[in-house]
Amino acid sequence: MTERRIDLDSVKNEVKTYPAYLTGEWRESNSQKTIAIKSPWKHEVIGNVQAVTQPEVDESIQAAKEAQRSWAKLSLGDRGQYLNRWADELEEAKDDIATSLMNEVGKNFKSAEGEVQRTIDLVRYTVQEALHMHGQSVRGDGFPGGSKNKLGIIERVPLGVVLAISPFNYPVNLAASKIAPALMAGNAVIFKPATQGSITGIKMIQALDRAGFPKGILSLITGHGSEIGDYLTEHPGINMISFTGSTQTGKHLSQKSIMIPLVLELGGKDPAIVCDDADLDKTADNIVKGAYSYSGQRCTAVKRVLVDDKVADELVAKLK
Repeated sequence: MTERRIDLDSVKNEVKTYPAYLTGEWRESNSQKTIAIKSPWKHEVIGNVQAVTQPEVDESIQAAKEAQRSWAKLSLGDRGQYLNRWADELEEAKDDIATSLMNEVGKNFKSAEGEVQRTIDLVRYTVQEALHMHGQSVRGDGFPGGSKNKLGIIERVPLGVVLAISPFNYPVNLAASKIAPALMAGNAVIFKPATQGSITGIKMIQALDRAGFPKGILSLITGHGSEIGDYLTEHPGINMISFTGSTQTGKHLSQKSIMIPLVLELGGKDPAIVCDDADLDKTADNIVKGAYSYSGQRCTAVKRVLVDDKVADELVAKLK
């Protein structure tokens, strides 16, 4: 037997380069550039994503506008079938997506798996809710001076192309909470995941692609915010923006996206209010969990404590 020596220093882990999902096709960007995604706990690059160009953004939005016209004509039941198939595909890929989420964002596997399961449940819930939401009638005498002989009819219609920008801390759940309702309502979607979360977002959209959605109805755009961030938010082809992220970025978005509907979910102040009759052992435990669970990297984390003077010193002692 011939002895073979391997220089371990020369052995490098193979790093995968992921394509973008543009106009219903997985492909490399024309920029020929990628962005390295580094794991916060492995301290190594775990993958590369595409640096999409502005012309590719134009192409994706145009394809979305065209696909949306036919998509909006489908019945709620037909659109719901697509979304339920997406939920089924997410179920099949749950372990893979959870592992990606763990490696890319730093959650433990149990938390990552729980987020994926919540997302599956959310997609299915979205379908059921939409099936029960129909046109609404309003009697005229519901308004001051109105007549009960008059009847107003409210019909919900899609806006067009929705830009969904998701955060790094819940890259699956908070992405799907934008994508699923937008699609179910008859819109097309341009999905821009946070850079740290892009690989997990790609795996989630791979499941959507396997569900057989019409081409162009969703595109996944990855890239540098400095190159395509403002370009996306100011694009005349975007009809609505849903953003979850920092307050600072939200303020910037609100200044750029003038005259279109904008939904912002930003940072919170989230005080814990402690009254003088509180169970201080339980209160102290929940304050610590609320402040430091997930390293406090969520908008609902406890940021401050408002406590009755009568029990302030005792609570501080228990928190130490």
